[in-house]
Amino acid sequence: MKLSDVQAGRIGEYLLAVYAMLTSNGELVPFHVEADDDHRDIVVAAKGKSAFASLQAKACFALGASGFVQSNATYFESSIPKDPSWIYVVVLVLDLAPVVWWLVPAPDFNRLASHAPARQGRKVELHFRAHPTGTDAFTPFRTETKDIGPRLLDVIAALPPSTKPLPGARLLIRRR
Repeated sequence: MKLSDVQAGRIGEYLLAVYAMLTSNGELVPFHVEADDDHRDIVVAAKGKSAFASLQAKACFALGASGFVQSNATYFESSIPKDPSWIYVVVLVLDLAPVVWWLVPAPDFNRLASHAPARQGRKVELHFRAHPTGTDAFTPFRTETKDIGPRLLDVIAALPPSTKPLPGARLLIRRR
């Protein structure tokens, strides 16, 4: 029996959470999103810091006929993530092990993925297509399992100031 898309997605989320913690020596803390209304699967933050990245995880369990990893994300045009703190993570899993990963910030993903109408034109489908060893548009975002945590930490550290909470900002809640 074949895994459903939902099962494959959940497996990608779990693998991402596990390897983010393992390969960052526990510095990255993943948070699962309970209401996946906006396709945000996991949020990760560096321990003790308030800057974070939102991750959309995709797992693929076979190469396409042409030898490429392929994955899709479907959105309403107005809801396509554009923030650099939104990162698409695609993992190729073969023989029960993650083989290769791609960590692609939303602006790059949106630019490099092909776009096609979906569901009678009411939505847009973004098509990710990358080769696990060859050169293509997504090659700069490809990484090995051991580098997931360090790459995520680098991406979070490099986010523009507009994506990070203000230093010293606090939330105050009072009873009236």
